[in-house]
Amino acid sequence: MNKKIGMFGAISTGVGMLIATSCFISSASGASAVGTPFVIAIVIACIANMMAVLSIAELNAIMPNLTGGIAQYTLAGLGPLITIITMVGGYLISNVFAAPAEGAMFANIMAELAGDSIPPEVFSVGITVILVVVNLMGVNMSTVVQEVVATFMVISLVILSLVGAFGAGSGETVRQAAVISSDLKDILPLTATAFWFFIGAEFIVPLAKDMKNPKKNVPLSMILSLGIMGLIQIVMVFGFKNYTPWAALGEAASPHVLYAVAMLGKWGRYWMIVVAIFAAVSTQNSIICSVSEICCGMAKMNLLPGFFQKKNAHGAPYFVILILGFLTCVIEASGISTGEQVSFLTLTCSLFWMMSYITSHVNVIILRKKMKNVPRSYKTPFYPVFQAVGILLQVYMMLHISTDSIQRMNIYKLCFVLFAGLCVYSFFWVKYRLKISLFKGVGIHQVMTMESPAYHSIKRALAREGKKL
Repeated sequence: MNKKIGMFGAISTGVGMLIATSCFISSASGASAVGTPFVIAIVIACIANMMAVLSIAELNAIMPNLTGGIAQYTLAGLGPLITIITMVGGYLISNVFAAPAEGAMFANIMAELAGDSIPPEVFSVGITVILVVVNLMGVNMSTVVQEVVATFMVISLVILSLVGAFGAGSGETVRQAAVISSDLKDILPLTATAFWFFIGAEFIVPLAKDMKNPKKNVPLSMILSLGIMGLIQIVMVFGFKNYTPWAALGEAASPHVLYAVAMLGKWGRYWMIVVAIFAAVSTQNSIICSVSEICCGMAKMNLLPGFFQKKNAHGAPYFVILILGFLTCVIEASGISTGEQVSFLTLTCSLFWMMSYITSHVNVIILRKKMKNVPRSYKTPFYPVFQAVGILLQVYMMLHISTDSIQRMNIYKLCFVLFAGLCVYSFFWVKYRLKISLFKGVGIHQVMTMESPAYHSIKRALAREGKKL
């Protein structure tokens, strides 16, 4: 199980996180609002997230092969308080929302197939439990699953999108206008909707320690993952135009099924069932695998309780995996099923993620000034243009997180409550548990030292003697 992850495995992890059937809800929402001009919003959102991962790639070049990824960079740049807030919010909490959203989409399709004989929650909870077991077997087992699943997903969605875009399906094409609105005031706010297509490519970073040639493969695999997803979604919009009426697309709880059936008949439904299974496996597997590694890395830096870094015989951080699995199952068991509920979860998740991307850009700016002479195997081009533009785009999307004003306010309210709770926890943890400055960045040499098992062994030995490291 010591095989190194190659470029294919890295892209599989990135694409696996990006490709999800819950993306169809966002795609259907955007396309039904303005028609094919939605591709403009897709391109802008893709560029914004490419800028974010380029900043993350530079941070990884300063401190490579760290399990906490963005957490370590933020600790060095902005200090422990901001690190805990953005990381726990942007990755742990947001993915607790993202995983059930994908499970709900899978459960909806399976419920249509099984009828009322089996509750939909059984399907979503069942697949989560299986993936928890797979991830408890270690990162290499998870990566093998991811490569198979992501390959099938990419091939399937490419075929489904191309067949639809060229009108080559067996179903009857729809005669409708390609453009509902060409007004930029209607198109640009939809970048926040398209943002959901492109979150998670940086989940490749925590796997860098297990990758071949991470200096090259980390930034390249993140950009390629985003590019692949962007092309698929753009072509899919034109497929929607040919086979699904815009109004029906926006109202459907399972727009991917509506599209597949309209284009390919009953075989489209069967194909989409398989796609839904693989998509749920792909997204939830990526979340469990990468978030558990991130939380493990944060625990090494004392930003989370020490038991988060405990590993089993397979090297899997089992405590975090079990927590993620449990919380995901709880939300899935609550019975989320409608497109509106899934949309609310994904947009709330997106808002947290936008905040973490802004933090990454700020970290690059701070560390360029603090450590300008430190060698970097990768630097973002045109510094600081990408960082400045990236921050502005993320802020714009946060302000337009939903085109529905009521939903937007509900998202803001929920995020405010969660952020307030994180601020209180972070303040007391840093001030009274760690007893260090709230906003002062920790030296990079110290952050990197925390990655070593010897550091923690020595620290525990000194603690038993009443001494500090």
